[in-house]
Amino acid sequence: MVVLNESPFGPKRPSGYKVAPMNRRQLRAVADELRPVLIDAGCYRKGPNYLDASHLLENVLHRAEYTFHPEDSPELVETAAFAIPERRLIVIRQDVYEKLEQGNAFSRYTVVHEFSHIVLDHAVTLHRGAVLGQHEWWEDSEWQANNLTAELLMPVDVVRALQGNLEQMQAQCGVSAQAAENRLKNLRNERLI
Repeated sequence: MVVLNESPFGPKRPSGYKVAPMNRRQLRAVADELRPVLIDAGCYRKGPNYLDASHLLENVLHRAEYTFHPEDSPELVETAAFAIPERRLIVIRQDVYEKLEQGNAFSRYTVVHEFSHIVLDHAVTLHRGAVLGQHEWWEDSEWQANNLTAELLMPVDVVRALQGNLEQMQAQCGVSAQAAENRLKNLRNERLI
């Protein structure tokens, strides 16, 4: 789920549900396995570093028997989209969907984020004694989806080739300034660039 009212510095504690743990290295391996499949599915038609989220949503997920539903409900004011993998459904706010065709960075990120929940099989389950936000970051559904999204939209090799140039990352990968800055910061923290 992509929530709109998050602090620019990120949440102070995990904001999603507790899921099976995965670290950044494991999520990078998932992205590396997915990328050739997405290339074969035509998701990089607009450039070698530009994942076409519209094609992903409307064609690739459709062929995998997922449906999406643009929603104009006042209940989705603070939520851009959410996925229900067990129902093979993505609900996306109408304005976010409309901006997707224009290549809007937030809309693209939102679709890839929901796709990440599907790939990672993040079904909501109730764990006895589990308290929302009382788990480690690498066990958090939102943290994992955000990191897989970053891996898919801004692969390490691409960021290296662009020498961490934020403007070029935004232009070639179709991401926002904040997404590019976060990615660069995380890769530097991991000492990958």
